[in-house]
Amino acid sequence: MKLFHYICITFAIAFVVHYWIISYMVSRVSYNSRGKFYLSTMVASIMCLWEVMIYDSYRDTISLFYYIGLGIVIYGMVYMYNIQSGVDDEDYIKQMLEYQSRDILLADRIIKNTESQSMKMLAGTILNRRKRDIDAMKKIMVDKDHETRAPITGKNLFSYGHKNESH
Repeated sequence: MKLFHYICITFAIAFVVHYWIISYMVSRVSYNSRGKFYLSTMVASIMCLWEVMIYDSYRDTISLFYYIGLGIVIYGMVYMYNIQSGVDDEDYIKQMLEYQSRDILLADRIIKNTESQSMKMLAGTILNRRKRDIDAMKKIMVDKDHETRAPITGKNLFSYGHKNESH
């Protein structure tokens, strides 16, 4: 099989594993978001880079075209993730919900597995805070879907501190 085919297969498998499987394993909640797409593409590209390195070591060659191309993709995904390109409020909330659910899962495990009262208290505090945060974020998402505007001014009644916009 040619190197290109190896890279395509590696990319597809690594992307799926990172985007869906690992995401579900560590948080039990999985949302589609651009930030997660950027990270999954970066991880899959790194796996492809390793595949090229292994291929080159067996063939005693250097696949410069693949190194440059994958390097550009990795750099581009890191850059896009860092500036949160194209990420709107809903994408941001989805990313935060997934991260908050990871904290809840970890806090639950700590409470069940530790003997230390101070650790149980800390984990309980984190657990309660994250659950409140998740409830607030879910309410924001629901309210955003059912945006209510004032009848006369047309301003958003549920702005959550953002600028009210008129339509």
